[in-house]
Amino acid sequence: IALESFQTLLTRFPQSQKAPDALLKLGYSQYELKQFDAARGTLTQVTQKYPDTTVARLAQGRLRALAVDAAH
Repeated sequence: IALESFQTLLTRFPQSQKAPDALLKLGYSQYELKQFDAARGTLTQVTQKYPDTTVARLAQGRLRALAVDAAH
């Protein structure tokens, strides 16, 4: 349900102030659901769309965790 909520917000209100957080949380949700390819794509999008922000730094941290998970 959280996944759908974040996607709905991004679809309906792409310019919302909450969009960066929603995109980050979408990536987090995908990660937790072990949808690693989708999570990697979403989190990369966060870093590209919102560079030099807190959400980008958080996304980079989760991307590093993904790289570690993929190595195991």
